[in-house]
Amino acid sequence: MSGVPMCRTATGIRHVALALAVVAVVAGGGAPANAASGWDIDVGLAGAFRAGSWTPLRLAPRAGADAMAGDRVFVWAQDPDGEFVRAPAASLRPAADGGLEAHTCVRVGRPTARVFIERVPQADGDVGLAPVTPSEGAIEMLLAEPIPSTHRVLIVLGELPAAGRAARLMTAPDAPPLTVVAPLGRGPIAAGISPRDYDLADVILVCGRSLSDVPAEVVTGIDAWVRDGGRLVLCAGASAVDLAGAGGPAAAWLPGPVERLVPVRRVAAIEAYARAGGLAARPGASALRVPLLRDRRSLSGAVEVFEGTGPTDMPLVVRTARGLGTVCWVGLDLDDDPLRGWTGTDSLLVRVLGGRADDTDLPVAAREPGAVDLAGQLRTALERTGGRRAPPIATVPFEVITGLGLLYVLTLYPLDWWIASRGRPWLAWLTLPAFVVLFSAAAWGVADRRRPTVATVARAAEVIDVDVEGQRVRSHGWAAVWSAANTACDVAVGDGAGEEGTVSWFADAGTGFGGIDAAVPHPMLAAAPYRYGRTLATLDGVPMAAASNRLFEAAWERSTADGPLLVTSNLSRDAQGTLRGSFTHHLPFAIEDCRLAHGGWVYDIGTLPPDVTFDLRTSRGPRSLAGALQRRGAVDDRDLPNRWNRVEPDVSRILEVAGLHAAAGGAAYTLLPGGRLTGLDRTGLLSVDRAVLYGATGDMPAGWSIPWRLTPRGSADTAEPIETIARMCRLVVPLGPVGGSP
Repeated sequence: MSGVPMCRTATGIRHVALALAVVAVVAGGGAPANAASGWDIDVGLAGAFRAGSWTPLRLAPRAGADAMAGDRVFVWAQDPDGEFVRAPAASLRPAADGGLEAHTCVRVGRPTARVFIERVPQADGDVGLAPVTPSEGAIEMLLAEPIPSTHRVLIVLGELPAAGRAARLMTAPDAPPLTVVAPLGRGPIAAGISPRDYDLADVILVCGRSLSDVPAEVVTGIDAWVRDGGRLVLCAGASAVDLAGAGGPAAAWLPGPVERLVPVRRVAAIEAYARAGGLAARPGASALRVPLLRDRRSLSGAVEVFEGTGPTDMPLVVRTARGLGTVCWVGLDLDDDPLRGWTGTDSLLVRVLGGRADDTDLPVAAREPGAVDLAGQLRTALERTGGRRAPPIATVPFEVITGLGLLYVLTLYPLDWWIASRGRPWLAWLTLPAFVVLFSAAAWGVADRRRPTVATVARAAEVIDVDVEGQRVRSHGWAAVWSAANTACDVAVGDGAGEEGTVSWFADAGTGFGGIDAAVPHPMLAAAPYRYGRTLATLDGVPMAAASNRLFEAAWERSTADGPLLVTSNLSRDAQGTLRGSFTHHLPFAIEDCRLAHGGWVYDIGTLPPDVTFDLRTSRGPRSLAGALQRRGAVDDRDLPNRWNRVEPDVSRILEVAGLHAAAGGAAYTLLPGGRLTGLDRTGLLSVDRAVLYGATGDMPAGWSIPWRLTPRGSADTAEPIETIARMCRLVVPLGPVGGSP
């Protein structure tokens, strides 16, 4: 054991529906490994990783091992069904300590976290996609127990004890115990520059005083994670001067250049924001200095706390947009005196992290039938929603199965017993086979009426995010594949030759049947290990059981920096916070049922063709964004929301609410956390200098939608079409200064 405590799996169904988890890691870092394995393995961030999320691994052969630079390392990890999935080959390269190391990334789908590791010498030549399964020489290792998939995770870079206390304040009473993932100085960091390495994080909290000790590749990776839609909180007071001077990605997290440090003569604004007093009486409070921003009178973000007579005098808490994500800058070193020991630091962190969770109804909702989170609800909807190519694939209702079973039992007794007891027992030799045949035919007929007439049915849903300022297009997609027979298939995003896309299995969170945290894996009729291709963009040989669904999720992106402008806009906010101006999008497709959201307001636009200018003076609105998402209606002169249906089969509706979940009311409205769909929520952008234009789209030209490829294994090996039944496009549009001319 390396000294990293294992995260305890939540017990009881009330611990499945929700949790804000923050995992504490003590000195030692790294996951437990077999003493005789010959490998040292660093997992995630100081040994912390979450079930169902991408997990980076750093593998190093021990001294004396017969390993050379250029040798390839294969790692197998289990999916939720217990099948081992082989990651792409990772090459051994020289490490900073003089040894060798290899980096790879896997998804752990079982709470046992078993992996196989196998080294293939470079002398064996290009092994390509082999080996398919672990050979006898592969080493089995048991990682530390992962964080349950239902937990939310806060990562802290720095020494900030208040983070754990703030996390406990943000959690409902029935939530599991909370800890903090603090990898800095506590253990090896297996993550690198890929944003996929930080997939376990819901929020990352960075202390500016500690950034000098963080590897440059970690800072680069966190910045890429933020630009892909992550949430970052940066606490940098006096340390902001060194941070701005060092340049690099971390300097861009500040809302602007730092002019100088100035003393804080009054701390009333800080105490009011934290809803706590006593800061002025603490030792060192009189010497507290904060950074004064050079461009404070033209900040692009939202100023939440300031000292002085107006927001432009001395901003102290500023939220800004960074690509598709947000950065909240706190101009105070919360890990240093006088704030480190102040009781108000806990509540201040609660405010900047998003406030107390309004999820007290979730444990009650978890006891009701239905999905554990919105991602599970999306999975169910994809399985049951049909398209143009095939009717919906729906399982036989449980009520029908139960009714047939009860009727069969009643037929055997007392009906069949009554017939046999009427003095003619020989009739039982006729009635019993007749009843068996009758009910078998009834069960077959019920199932046959719900069986599609095609061999394979594939349905997909997609959300396309367009970062107008960064000229980037990023897509998230989900596909449900149904097979009529036991088979295997290849699933890919693009041609599988580049790193622009990733594809993986998709399963429900929690301990339910087939869930990622379930103690017993879901039994499969067609069970076999499978593998990735040369990159994470291709899955080869995925086993498919007859009359069952397989779910996949994918991410794909492209840069349009060298192309024409995606949007022409002069949108700005007036003094009341409403929008004015006009805009034109130049995407090669129309956006239907289009809406423009900013702040707490939404403007109804309708269908917006490309290259057509729309002026907000002709729009309908603004109206309440929460009301639009909740589809409020008037009942007896009262404005009431349309209650969320936890078994809602409308895929487009689920994506719309998940994309602005916090604006819709969060878990207080849906009674479900976001789960894997939390990363789609763009509500944070609406409170800064960004507007989000969203709507549905139809067929897309090549290069603008996820290029799914599904190829069932067989004699022909021809690709099957994947029908996209719901597609949403969202444009993140920067706004001009307040009061700017349209």
